Amino acid sequence: MGIDRFNFSSFFNNQINALIEKQNFEIDFDKTAIPIQTHSSNVKFIKKPGIYNNCDGLITSKKYNVNLIIKVADCVPVYIYDNKTQYYGLVHSGWKGTKKHIIINALDMFVNVSKSFLKNIKICIGPHIQSCCYEVDWDVAQHFSFIKKKSFKNKWLLNLEKEIKYDIINKGILLENIYTVDICTYESLDCESFRRDGENSKRMLGIIGY
Repeated sequence: MGIDRFNFSSFFNNQINALIEKQNFEIDFDKTAIPIQTHSSNVKFIKKPGIYNNCDGLITSKKYNVNLIIKVADCVPVYIYDNKTQYYGLVHSGWKGTKKHIIINALDMFVNVSKSFLKNIKICIGPHIQSCCYEVDWDVAQHFSFIKKKSFKNKWLLNLEKEIKYDIINKGILLENIYTVDICTYESLDCESFRRDGENSKRMLGIIGY
């Protein structure tokens, strides 16, 4: 990867750190929670550092002082923050998680656990493979609304960002509280991309915490 860091903290008024780092970023495991990602729609609320099995989203609160980390290399990192309750979350949303509406599960947890009001929640959609480069077959495309047929071969272009934003807005998040990063991981050599580099690709670390 060409750069060390993408920083989205300013979108959250620098009240919380929201970053993407290189995979070799030095992790403080005494202060970090990491999910074992399975492309599920499972989201867990956690109170302490550790490794959490079979989930693709974590949510916690400032009072527990835990950094949340996910691994991405084309899938969508979604950062969630409520500055009123000081709860925050991080979601890994590939096509399978997006199909299963993992972001809705995360927002339901904010409402049910932290008693958040949706109007107070801000969401950042981080770098991921954009629709310009995300070719899928019909067995995948058929599950989505924001697809475009390629004219010269039997492929569709999938727009994960629009799928996620559709879920977010319909759930009740204000449009002005959604920030999207206009970076395609496939096109940008600053990013890791499994689609571009295959087995040679590394992973980037999405991070959120105080």
